[in-house]
Amino acid sequence: MAEPGSLIAEVLNRLFVIQQLEDIEKWLHQDVDNKREGGGAGTADLAAADYQAALDHVSIALAQEKAASSGQPGFVPPAPERRGRRPSPPLDDFVFMSRDPIVSIAQSALEYYFRNPESKDRLVQQDMPDDRRRSATEVPVITDARLPGGGPRRSSGRRLLDQFSITDPRWVSSLVAMGVRKLRGRHAFNPTKPEPIQISDQARVILVGDWGSGIPRARLVGQAMRKAVEEAAGENREVQVIHLGDVYYAGWEYEYRDRFLPYWPVKPEEADKIGSWCLNGNHDMYSGGHAYFEYLLKDPRFRKQGQRSFFRLFNRNWQLLGLDTAWDDNGLKDPQSSWVKQVLEENKQKTILLTHHQYLSAYEDGPEVGKVLGEKLGPVLDNKQVHTWFWGHEHRFVIYEPTINVQNARLIGHGGVPVYMIHKEGGGYVKPAAFEDRRFIASGLEHWAMFGFAILDFEGDKINVSYVDEKGAAIKSETVQ
Repeated sequence: MAEPGSLIAEVLNRLFVIQQLEDIEKWLHQDVDNKREGGGAGTADLAAADYQAALDHVSIALAQEKAASSGQPGFVPPAPERRGRRPSPPLDDFVFMSRDPIVSIAQSALEYYFRNPESKDRLVQQDMPDDRRRSATEVPVITDARLPGGGPRRSSGRRLLDQFSITDPRWVSSLVAMGVRKLRGRHAFNPTKPEPIQISDQARVILVGDWGSGIPRARLVGQAMRKAVEEAAGENREVQVIHLGDVYYAGWEYEYRDRFLPYWPVKPEEADKIGSWCLNGNHDMYSGGHAYFEYLLKDPRFRKQGQRSFFRLFNRNWQLLGLDTAWDDNGLKDPQSSWVKQVLEENKQKTILLTHHQYLSAYEDGPEVGKVLGEKLGPVLDNKQVHTWFWGHEHRFVIYEPTINVQNARLIGHGGVPVYMIHKEGGGYVKPAAFEDRRFIASGLEHWAMFGFAILDFEGDKINVSYVDEKGAAIKSETVQ
C-alpha cells in the first residue's frame, strides 16, 4: 500500500494536469457567472472576487503552460546512441514539477481532492511498478500511488492518459480559488533578527535539499538521515538537521503533515536535544507561505527557528547562515543582506551560507540565476567573507570549482525529486562543475539520477563532509578548512 505522502502518478503528468486545468477553468467561469460564494473542504469563506481572481490567474497560467512547459529546466534527455533504441520520454511525462505557482496550486488541489475520504475519485493506494522491468522487491523509482483505472505505460514509455473528468469539479475549483487567494495574500515576512544558536565544535550537521516530496525514495533518504542521526548520538555528537526548502507541490498544510513531518529524521520527543531547521523554498511560497510559517515552523522540532525564515548557528570556528531566497522568489528579502553584513563584521568565524536558490549553475545559465544574490551580497562576496555555500533548487548533486568569491560551492538539491541523469559517468563536466554524481537507477528507457544528502562533521577548524546516497552509502567525501 502507498504511504499517505506518496505523490499520485497522474498528477505528476503534465498532459493530465493541463486537462484538469482546462476543466478547472470551465468551472471557474461558471462560478463567476453564477456569482458563487463559499465552497467546501475548508473554502466556505470564499467570495465572488476570489473566484474571479482564480479564473484570471488560471486562464493565464493555462495559456502559458500550453505554449511551453513550466517544468524542471535543463533536463532534456540525449538522443539514444544505440541503433533502434527509443529516446527517453520527456521528464514531464513522469515528474512534472511546475515552477508556475498557479499550476502547482492546481496540483496541490488535485492531490487534496483525490485523497479526501469524501471524494468519489479517491486515490487507489497500491504498489504500482514504474516500469514492467522493475522487480517486486525494489522501491518504485517515482511513486507507488495512482488513480482508479490508471493505465500502464505505452511501449514508447508514455502513460496511457484518457480524458479523466473529476466527479466534483466545483470542489476542486474552490480549492484552487483558496490557493490563489493565499498566494495573493502571502504571509508576512518576519524581519526580526534571529537569536544566534551556539553549536558544538564537534557538531554533526545534516543537510538535505528539495526533499519534501514524500515519495518512496525520498523516504529512503529520510531513513538514511535517521541512521546518521543515531550514529552521531552513539559518538556523543550534537546533531542539527537542516532542510534547504521545497515541500511539494505548493506548501499546503496537508503536504507538510503528510509528506514532510512523518519522515523527518528527528522524532518529536527529540525536539529538545536535536535541532531542526527549514529554509523557505519557492514551492513553499506558492500558496503564500502560510503553512510554512504557521504550521511547519510551529512544530516543536522547529521552534528554535522562532518562526523566522533565516537563522544563524555558530561555534568557535564556523558560522552557518541560513537565508530566505524564496519570499522574494530568487531574491533576498530585506533586511537579510544588511544582517549578513553586520554578522560578518562582528564575528570572524569562517562563514557557510545556506540558501534554497543557487548562486551559480552548470544547468541553468539564464541571466537571472544568482543575480539578486550576487548584488545584495556583493560587499561580503567581494571581501571574500563567504567561505562555503550550499544550496538546492536544482534536483542534482554538483560540486563546483572555486570561484573568485566562494571557495566551496555545492548544489545538493537531490533529496527527493526524480530527474534523468543525462551525462555519462566518464564524460566531462559542464563548467563550472568540478564533479557531478553520474550514477543512476536504470528503469526501462530512463536513467534516473540518485538521491542523497550531505553530512558535515565539525572538527575544530575543519569540516569532514560526506555525501551520502539514498541507500546510505557515502559516495564522496572532502575536508573543508
